[in-house]
Amino acid sequence: MGCAILLLLTSVLAGPAGAGEDKPFYKMAEPEIAAALRTLHDPSPLVGKVSERFVGTPYHLGPLGEGEKGDFDRDPLMRFDAVDCTTFVEEVLALALEPEPERAKQTLQKIRYKDGVVRYASRNHFPEADWIPNNEAAGYLEDITRVVAGDDVRVSSKVIDKAAWYLHKTTADLQGVGKLSAEEKVELVGRLRQETKGLSPQAVAVPYLPIEFLPDYAARIPAGTVVSFVRENSPAIPVLISHQGLVVEKNGVKLLRHASATDGKVSDVPLLEYAYRYFNAKWRLLGLNLQALRRPSR
Repeated sequence: MGCAILLLLTSVLAGPAGAGEDKPFYKMAEPEIAAALRTLHDPSPLVGKVSERFVGTPYHLGPLGEGEKGDFDRDPLMRFDAVDCTTFVEEVLALALEPEPERAKQTLQKIRYKDGVVRYASRNHFPEADWIPNNEAAGYLEDITRVVAGDDVRVSSKVIDKAAWYLHKTTADLQGVGKLSAEEKVELVGRLRQETKGLSPQAVAVPYLPIEFLPDYAARIPAGTVVSFVRENSPAIPVLISHQGLVVEKNGVKLLRHASATDGKVSDVPLLEYAYRYFNAKWRLLGLNLQALRRPSR
C-alpha cells in the first residue's frame, strides 16, 4: 500500500485533529467503511513475520509439484525444507492468509494454480502471463506500482508463446517419476505437448517502477509487498520477469527478502543494493512490479 493510500486512509479513519481515536462507522459513508475494513483486514503486516521464519531455508529450484497423483511433476504440494524464489513467496502468502496448515495448503493451491485446479498445465508457470494476472483476478494480489510511483511508471510488453515453451519440454523436466520406464516418460511428455499445443500466444503488459527512479520511491514501497523484477523483452527468453521476492523493513531500511540461488538460501539484502547489481546486466533490468497481498472475499 503506497504513501498516497496511507494518507487517504489516515484521513478516512482518523477523527478530527487531536481526537486520538478512529472515526466510528456510523459517521462514515459506505465507501469510507469499505476502505477502513480493507485496512483492518490487511494481511500484509503478517508477511514480514511469516517470511522471517523462512530465512536460511535452503534454495532448490522447482521444489513443489502436483503431489503423488501428479502426471508430470510429483514433487510435494507443500514443503518447508526447500524453496525457490516463487515458491517462497507463494508459501509465505498462503501462511500469512491462513494460520491453520491444512487451510494454508488449500490457499497455496489457489495461489499456484489457475482457479485452484491442481494440474501441471494449470500451474501459474509464467509470472507475467499467469501468476500475477490470475492472482489479481482471484483477489489475492493488487497491483500498487502506480500507487507508489505514479506517473513515473512504465510498461513492458511481450507476446508469450506458451505452446512453444511446452513443446521444448523433455523427459528431463519430469519430476518424481523415477519409477517409470523410459517409454512411459516419453509418453508423458507427448501427452503434455498434445494437451498444450492449442494454446494461443498471449500478449502481456507489466507495469514497473523504473530502476533509475527506485531511490526516489523505495521508502514508499510498503513492507510486505511482493516484488517482481522486470527485464527488457528479449526474443530469446520466454519471460519478462526473472525473479520474485518480498519487501521487508528493518531499522528503516527496505530489504529484499528472497530465495537466492546465489546465496543458496532465503536471505535479506538491501533492496537498492540488489537492484543495482543488475543495472548494466546484458539482459537489462527495467524495474520492479509491485503487488500488495489481499484477502479475497469468500
